[in-house]
Amino acid sequence: MAIHFAVSSWSGWTTGAADISPSVNTAKVKPILVSQTPDVSIVPPLLRRRLNVMGRACVSEMLRHLQEGDNPAVVYGSRHGDIERTLAILMEQARGEPISPMNFSLAVHNAITGVISIHQQISSNISSIAAGDEPLIPVLLEAAGLLSDTCPAILCVLCDVPLPEVYRDPLKQVPAPYVACFRITRDQGLGEELWLDVNAVSEADGPARTAPLDFVEFLSSACEFFPTRHNGSHWTVRKSRRPAGSG
Repeated sequence: MAIHFAVSSWSGWTTGAADISPSVNTAKVKPILVSQTPDVSIVPPLLRRRLNVMGRACVSEMLRHLQEGDNPAVVYGSRHGDIERTLAILMEQARGEPISPMNFSLAVHNAITGVISIHQQISSNISSIAAGDEPLIPVLLEAAGLLSDTCPAILCVLCDVPLPEVYRDPLKQVPAPYVACFRITRDQGLGEELWLDVNAVSEADGPARTAPLDFVEFLSSACEFFPTRHNGSHWTVRKSRRPAGSG
């Protein structure tokens, strides 16, 4: 049975333009931004100083989907989290130096969402997911599972950066830092109506796309289906059209 929900807004950020498809309809809703310096000028300096480039990019994108007084649940997905801070802690330990309290507190996997929750006074549920190099489906399933009368909107954010050289695997490496952000809602009248179904990929759908920015491109395009995968299973996200056999 297909899972039914809507995405009311979406956006993305990266430092590398090479991954953005020229077929994207940028006239529709929010395009992917390409920049080296995410804009977090609205964040107070005391909080802003805690954020590196990855944190600033996440906060900048999340703020594009939040209004004053907004209190959505948040689902955060990242393979490694803020790996630069984790490595900094390990290097400090290896040198026998005191561990930086700021690095220690911000190396927690969902620390970035903690910063935005302080800034926006978000008190709703925050979920943190580490799902390898195929994070989209786990984030969608977690968000769809949280939707209810008391939780009508979920803000999803997926992010990663290239690994530091000491960990680098060229076969499993994101090409550039990125953030993909979108807001899921139960109200199909507020955005793009979607159906998520497992084992629904056909040859006509084309190759599976797993990068979160690919999903943002799909939402901004005229394409009707988005084939993807997770843990060896094939999934399809479809727009508007009700899949055969869905409940």
